Amino acid sequence: MMKKTIQAFLEDPNVAIAGASQKSDNFGRSIMTELTKLDYTVYPVNPLCQEIDGVKCFPSVRELPEEVESIILAVPASLSEEIVNQCLGTSIKRVWMIRGIGKGSYSEKAHTICKENQIDVVYGFCPLMFYSKGPHKFHRWIRKNFGKVPAEYLN
Repeated sequence: MMKKTIQAFLEDPNVAIAGASQKSDNFGRSIMTELTKLDYTVYPVNPLCQEIDGVKCFPSVRELPEEVESIILAVPASLSEEIVNQCLGTSIKRVWMIRGIGKGSYSEKAHTICKENQIDVVYGFCPLMFYSKGPHKFHRWIRKNFGKVPAEYLN
């Protein structure tokens, strides 16, 4: 199931990123930069920003355009439930709770809300392992060979 959801993320040309900010060391901003280089249309979501790198920033998920069906959560786990609740009743079909350095965005409560509302979830992985090339792709290879990717990716 997770492989199918990851593939849907990769095929979707529009991706929202909750938690992107103007700070140079912000992980959401790093994801935004990489996806922009890969010709994805990104929609940063952060109530504290008007724009990031010249891209309009949306104050909440509810204000995203209808064509946005995928959102990456690059926020602390404590904010994931709030953002997932914002997804309810919108066009969002899939949520990626990132796992980078540290605990990541995963929240069991947010995951349950997604399941109860037919929103597909990816968690436990950095999205750049699947979206980009170079060191992130190598990181995926390492995790694949040591059994740390979804079982569907082991073939």
